[in-house]
Amino acid sequence: MAMKGALVVALSVFPLLSMAVEGPTEARFATVENCQFLGKIEGSSGYGKNNGWLPLAKSSALRHAKKIGASHIVWERTIPVGAFNGVAIARAYSCGS
Repeated sequence: MAMKGALVVALSVFPLLSMAVEGPTEARFATVENCQFLGKIEGSSGYGKNNGWLPLAKSSALRHAKKIGASHIVWERTIPVGAFNGVAIARAYSCGS
């Protein structure tokens, strides 16, 4: 029975692994004070009943930041939209040479 439970846990975690985004580093304002500000970005969890909307919204914002060439982002706020969805807002920076 223990193996069956482990399989269920492993399968339920798999979707979380697939939404991981390689890209901008999450930072604090002090870290990016000498960087170029690229703009505000916003990510949405999309529409639907998403109990775990926050990782979806942040992943969406990180993908957008990567598209505009950001090396770092600073999260400003997250806004729940109803019970199951939301938005993540951040500032995107380029700190490279």
